[in-house]
Amino acid sequence: MGVSWTKEQQKVIDLRNRNILVSAAAGSGKTAVLVERIIKIITDLEHPVDIDHLLVVTFTNAAAAEMRERVGNAIEKALDENPGDEHLLRQLTLIHNAQITTIDSFCLYVVRNHFHEIDLEPGFRIGDEGELKLLREDVLRKVLEKNYEEPTEYFGAFVEGYASGRTDEALNEMVFGLYEFSRSYPWPKKWLDSCGESYAVESEEALNDAEWMEPVTEHIRAVVNDLITLTDRAVKIAEEPDGPQMYVKNLLEDRNLYEQAAALSSFTELYEMLVNLKYGRLASSRGFDGDPEKLELVKNLRDEGKDSVKKLCRQFFFCSPEQMVEQLKKTEPMLQELVRLTEQFADEFAQAKRSKNLVDFYDLEHFALEILVDEETQTVKKTAEEFRDTFEEIMIDEYQDSNQVQETLLRAVSREERGENNFFMVGDVKQSIYRFRLARPELFMKKYDSYTLEDSITQRIDLHKNFRSREEVLDFTNDIFYKIMAKNLGNVVYDSEAALYPGASYEEAKNGMFAPEVLLVDTEDELLEDSQYSDKKTLEAKLVAEKIKRLKREQLVTDKATGRLRPVRYSDIVILLRSLTGWADELVNVLNESNIPAHTISATGYFVTVEVQTVLAMLKILDNPRQDIPLAAVLRSPIARLSDEELALLKLSGEDGTFHEAVIGLARKLSEEEDGQQEVKTQQDGDTREQEPVQKTARMSGAGEAAETDQKVRKAERKLLVFYKLYMRLRKLVPDTPIHELIRILLQETGYGDYAAAMPAGRRRRANLNMLLEKAAAYENTSYKGLFHFVRYIDELQKYDVDFGEADLTGENEDVVRIMSIHKSKGLEFPVVIVAGCGKQFNRQDTRNKMVLHPELGIGLDYIDGKRRVKSPTIAKRAVAGQIELENLGEELRVLYVALTRAKEKLILTGSMKHVGESLAYYRCHVTGQEGELPYLQREQADSYLEWILPAIFACGDKYPVTVVEAAELVLEEVEHQTGQFERLEQRMEEIEHADEGLVEQLSTCFAQTYPYQTDMQRKNKYSVSEIKHRAMRELFEREQEDTVSVFAEEVEDSVVPRFMQETESASEINAGALRGTAVHRVMECYHFSGENSAADQIADMEATGKINRDMSCLVKRSAVEQFVHSATGARMAAAEAAGKLYREKPFVMGFTAEQMRQYEFGTTMEPAVQQGKPLTENLKTLVDSKQKGKAADDPAREEDLTLIQGIIDVFWLEPDGIVLLDYKTDRVQTAEQLKDRYAAQLHLYAEALERVFAASGLKVKEILIYSFYLEEVLQL
Repeated sequence: MGVSWTKEQQKVIDLRNRNILVSAAAGSGKTAVLVERIIKIITDLEHPVDIDHLLVVTFTNAAAAEMRERVGNAIEKALDENPGDEHLLRQLTLIHNAQITTIDSFCLYVVRNHFHEIDLEPGFRIGDEGELKLLREDVLRKVLEKNYEEPTEYFGAFVEGYASGRTDEALNEMVFGLYEFSRSYPWPKKWLDSCGESYAVESEEALNDAEWMEPVTEHIRAVVNDLITLTDRAVKIAEEPDGPQMYVKNLLEDRNLYEQAAALSSFTELYEMLVNLKYGRLASSRGFDGDPEKLELVKNLRDEGKDSVKKLCRQFFFCSPEQMVEQLKKTEPMLQELVRLTEQFADEFAQAKRSKNLVDFYDLEHFALEILVDEETQTVKKTAEEFRDTFEEIMIDEYQDSNQVQETLLRAVSREERGENNFFMVGDVKQSIYRFRLARPELFMKKYDSYTLEDSITQRIDLHKNFRSREEVLDFTNDIFYKIMAKNLGNVVYDSEAALYPGASYEEAKNGMFAPEVLLVDTEDELLEDSQYSDKKTLEAKLVAEKIKRLKREQLVTDKATGRLRPVRYSDIVILLRSLTGWADELVNVLNESNIPAHTISATGYFVTVEVQTVLAMLKILDNPRQDIPLAAVLRSPIARLSDEELALLKLSGEDGTFHEAVIGLARKLSEEEDGQQEVKTQQDGDTREQEPVQKTARMSGAGEAAETDQKVRKAERKLLVFYKLYMRLRKLVPDTPIHELIRILLQETGYGDYAAAMPAGRRRRANLNMLLEKAAAYENTSYKGLFHFVRYIDELQKYDVDFGEADLTGENEDVVRIMSIHKSKGLEFPVVIVAGCGKQFNRQDTRNKMVLHPELGIGLDYIDGKRRVKSPTIAKRAVAGQIELENLGEELRVLYVALTRAKEKLILTGSMKHVGESLAYYRCHVTGQEGELPYLQREQADSYLEWILPAIFACGDKYPVTVVEAAELVLEEVEHQTGQFERLEQRMEEIEHADEGLVEQLSTCFAQTYPYQTDMQRKNKYSVSEIKHRAMRELFEREQEDTVSVFAEEVEDSVVPRFMQETESASEINAGALRGTAVHRVMECYHFSGENSAADQIADMEATGKINRDMSCLVKRSAVEQFVHSATGARMAAAEAAGKLYREKPFVMGFTAEQMRQYEFGTTMEPAVQQGKPLTENLKTLVDSKQKGKAADDPAREEDLTLIQGIIDVFWLEPDGIVLLDYKTDRVQTAEQLKDRYAAQLHLYAEALERVFAASGLKVKEILIYSFYLEEVLQL
């Protein structure tokens, strides 16, 4: 029976002589359609084409092999129907040489056959990944050394600004990152040169016209337009009969401001408008008798708009356009230097690879491009024309994952320039999830938008029908993505043309068995405290385990063979994760504890397995024994079988120095003694080697234990000697033995291979060791040789997170729950899919580096002023990083789409959140019933999948219930276990009550003994003054609270704003207070007391010269500064400044004995001199006076007994009769006494520090002052 194709699928199969873009939705059968098109082309009766005249490019080797197999099977089936067809027989022969391949394999084919055209040696080989990383490290080190020897004008400044620490590691990462990124372009050098010119901005007009500025202004206008919609909603609520109608006028004024901003087109205009945006004061709500919830909701909506504007200002309007231009001018030479270094490295690296006859996959693409296209003229060469003659049609699968190099290559061999359209592309941009591999879905979208659905030479065909999933799965997926995927986020308008439509038929089931489910658990539930489920990953894993148990009891799925419903098996279930790291292992452990067989295929974890680490540690010390950690690891392992105690005894027995010096020296000595190379003295003659450890350990353990310790030492030495002999035998093999053979001998001689196989999961451990042997054998085929370079080879793989994953021993047909990443699941389908970890936050790390890269906008660099030690992002970097964040969010949307469309019959989403109930209430209040896509602001600010999924669900009304699983259901087993333990405890308590009284008394005496120096163990070696100050404030507050009784119980109000948002707001208020203090201190540090300019003028000058930024300037109260500098104290400071005796922001470190520390710690250990009921300042004065009187001139305190106190003194000055100490405070207090009491400890410590510094001159602190910027007065302690 023939296959029934849909109308659209038939078009894909039949249409010829045109460029065709097939937008194939998930599960639409695109691979089957592509195979059928190939068969129709090669069996066409009028114009049959040989299979080797088609170029079919797939994304992976596995996909290419599957495609070749399916085409071969189709040809064989056609031959069964037409046994004597010579054309089909020839196709069956040609299929083995057909170009059904990946782009890398096609490039390799081009280069292998045309190597002479680019002067390449024919015997080249593709370099091993580790080998290439070693080579590039070596090359870049030489490049940097050459530049250090002969630096260019800006090289020193570049290194000073962008290198971190004492190594060039940060520079290496920047050069490597830029180099690899540039290789995704057809002509890397041209792209690099163009990036180097992107900071050539000379004016504000040029700033507006910069290429990277366009997406910034688009984003800002999108946000502002959303604020208009948000304000309209607030107006609608306010105008309701029970709404806060007095707010309508203010809201309309806000809307007018937003409309004005939305009408602006340039960045500088938006800057002026939004930075200077002033909101009117809300009308008073006194006497309002309407709905209080609507009142709060309107306020919250307005505040949300104001916060969005503030965020825009922080992100893009962080300084004036003039300063932005100046920063770009100063950063341009640094960018040019980075580009120069990258190009120099690229040339040297290419030369090094040529000298070793190596190529990498990027080289294959660029060599093929060099063979096919002339770089200067951009015209194709003769070889490309030959390929054009050969290939009747070029077919590209997964076109959404192509990049610019691949696009240029395939265009070069197509016939477009001849006027013959033979380009066939198939893919789904909604499934483009390889941006991290530099895929460019924009190539797909450009054609998607320009190709027509009608018959034309550039035609688009959409395959909407999904032949994989039940209607329930598709409806849920559509409803979610209608709300969250749009052109401005996701690059796709998810509408009726992009939606999924059911094409598969399934047996009906009752009771909503196949309805999608969303399961949430609250991580803040009180029942979880001190339980094993307090970790959110463990908690969610338990949630998943309980759901799988229920599925096993109740869920049915369709049997593939019979088409009938049957009970679900474990092998029908897959758990998908955004990232396996940290989650997969926890899921496996919890599922196994719940007796659910589970398996994960990990691409990481190989190098952290104990068996691999042990062998690598042994190889490291065979190469170089002078390494403490690898040596200790091997000695502690089953290879040497030494315990922790024995390692300690050996260290004590050996020479003084490092661990390896002591142990290797002792081993060498033992070996020499056994060989008779050194006279062995008897115990009576005083064997120093044996006595020394006895003496050392006797000091620790007592003379009575010396004999026992000596016996332990002798046993440890025997083990060490056995290991040392083995070690020396193996070390002699190192120079002449291949690495894989050395590892084999090591495993055999030590027996470690058999030991690992006998451990739990022994089969996998043995397979991991075999994999190590394979990697060592592969290393032998590289251009590097020897154990030293093999150790480097492995270190480089670990450094750049190149892992192989543990050996996989689970068969495809085993009945286990599989756990895999969403990326790994692409192209697969499963009856039951559980998408777990939906509450996990997105990773935004790649936009926080010193350098960010974008394929179209170029390079974003920080502005760094080496002289002033100032670093800040340039506007170009902010623009590039902002666009990358948006595109990353779009990628996350597509990853979620892939996850949801893997399910055939049952889809379950799980996630953990804080305060689930409050969050759901917020979404229910703000989103329920909302039509159209969610606001851009809401989608753009999401931090996890749940922050997209939950609003989308509530926007659909009650169609999809969200289930909050109570913690009690998950921790029931643990509660029962604890209950059983408690019952056993009660039994033990009864037994204790009848215990022997004498024995009880004896045990009580033993256990009552305490260590006399327990306090000193808890004391740190170093404190900051702030720590002591905060401790004083905390204990003072606690004492006050003890005597305080609430008169009225506070009434708790339910808020429509989730707690997580309230917490963020309060945190920002606290942060603002800290920023105010920082700003005031910075202004006073830079202030010229003896100058003539006013405070306002001086602060403005500080901002203009970059000493403070705009935010700091806004936080400083000019009047308070003015009042202080014109006070008597300010006059004294001006005089001291003129005389050169005013000192500001001076750091100090000083040592205190334990006795002195107790006087300053304000805790229960405070000296008797501190009397309860007296003010803290009075107590402190008593303490300091008593300390001064009792201080001996020759204080015997040792340096190691001192605790260091560090701090920074705001300001002090010298007068003829002593030192005046002053501290600035911005605390909001009611009385001066509060401030004095709060900071007395801190300022007396400052005074003590100053008196120690000026001890030689005999100066004492005569005054301690505080200036309160809140009270605007000078206080004296």
